[in-house]
Amino acid sequence: MKAICSKINLKEAVGLCEKITGKNLSLPVLSNILILGEERRLKLTSTNLEIGLSVEILAKIEEKGMITIPAGVVNSFLSSLSSDENITLESHHNSLLILTSDTSTLIKGQPCDDFPVLPTAKEGNIFEIPVSDFISGLKSVSYAASFLNIKPEISSVYVVSDKAIPLTFVATDSFRLAEKKINLFFPGFKNILIPMKSVLEILRIFDGREGMLKLTLDKNQIFISLNGVDFISRLTEGVFPDYQQIIPTKFITDTILDKNSFSAALKTASIFSGKLNEININIDPESEFMTISTSSPESGEHTGKIKAKTTGKKLKMSFNHRYIYDCLQYIPSKEIILRFSGEEKPLVISGVDDNSFRYLIMPMNTL
Repeated sequence: MKAICSKINLKEAVGLCEKITGKNLSLPVLSNILILGEERRLKLTSTNLEIGLSVEILAKIEEKGMITIPAGVVNSFLSSLSSDENITLESHHNSLLILTSDTSTLIKGQPCDDFPVLPTAKEGNIFEIPVSDFISGLKSVSYAASFLNIKPEISSVYVVSDKAIPLTFVATDSFRLAEKKINLFFPGFKNILIPMKSVLEILRIFDGREGMLKLTLDKNQIFISLNGVDFISRLTEGVFPDYQQIIPTKFITDTILDKNSFSAALKTASIFSGKLNEININIDPESEFMTISTSSPESGEHTGKIKAKTTGKKLKMSFNHRYIYDCLQYIPSKEIILRFSGEEKPLVISGVDDNSFRYLIMPMNTL
């Protein structure tokens, strides 16, 4: 193989692929990137057997071929180059020669025969979704998923849609639940569970890009394509909890308040919270304020008030402040509504003038 390409484009592609590589003593080639030169393009591929990534960049191909080289070595080398000029790649047996105007570097690789062949997307369940909407959906809920693999179904983001169901993203760790609805409908879209490790990679690779994502779904895998970037992941096997059953339908107290003021109050209260991140929320319909109090033996005590419009019953409950704070940036409304279903029952948070996002939190038993 012999190819000439932009150093900037090559460095970006290598950087994306390096994160996907894996360490496997029985298959050391997984720590490599496969570089294929063909038809005016270079195609870089990496995999850890659970997820895979291919990135295409434009190149002048003087001689077709392929080679696999250590991802960490080539990424570090490209990052060390100060010049943004074009570079030349030449494969020699199992090594890659990289030439610039003032450097000549030989990186040793491994036989390409050992590199796994990635599955290809089958024609069938194909959907096109604006990349910004898909990323927004994942971002809005992924932090609420469990990062423990004890229950894989809740260590995933649940995605569902149909002709009567908008594209919906849901995640839970059993203590909280986030749901984001996008006003798009995809008849025939199957319910899927995307593992959290894959969700994080999807966000890293596609966040900030523009265009239409092409999703191809089969029984056990999802294929995501956008402008020469192709991502593949296994899907989680299992059944996501019937979360609709735990979302309250009746509320005894509603409180409306300014989102930014609430966020600032939580941030201040967090300084004085204990090891469990607990804060106490006191709501009185006869008052114009909601009170947040917290204390810990190490840092001291704090009480703060926020202007609020409250209807319903008087309540005093305790919550993990981090769980509340996490959701606020994903609520587009300036004002939010806290809906309480009763003591020891879930709190539901959403925007006052936007119902595309709702967030459920279980209280703490610290009062």
